[in-house]
Amino acid sequence: MSDMELRGIVLQALYNQRRKNLVKFDKELKKLPVPDGAMESILRQLEENRLIERTFQPLVGLGNGRITGYGIKVVEGTTISPLSIVFRPITVQGSSNVQIGTGNVQNARDVEKLNIAIDHSQASKDAPESMFERISKLVIGVLKKFGLNV
Repeated sequence: MSDMELRGIVLQALYNQRRKNLVKFDKELKKLPVPDGAMESILRQLEENRLIERTFQPLVGLGNGRITGYGIKVVEGTTISPLSIVFRPITVQGSSNVQIGTGNVQNARDVEKLNIAIDHSQASKDAPESMFERISKLVIGVLKKFGLNV
């Protein structure tokens, strides 16, 4: 399993515990399918990218902490993660979510809106075909602005 998948598993587990003030990582994360020795590394990666905060880190064990507001937004797909994370498909507040590539989970309604906007866009139909054509149109536009007919 890749670090992207492991980060997703851990962050999603902490998301499910988001209403608790503090989570004892050793207790709450021990049942996750994370290889021995990888949990500390994954927690450190999430902490360095401000997705979780660790309030107490003992010499032995994983310590205590919680998911941050930023981490919640990443899991819910309302903001982009600062590092690659693969989430299992989840449902947040009754909406269906879609995973796009190996990145974030996005709300399906937002993806639909984006696809509709792209499909109805005139930009791709009006776009010049080459760099030369773009420069020519720019020069012609400038010349016309100064009253020179070309």
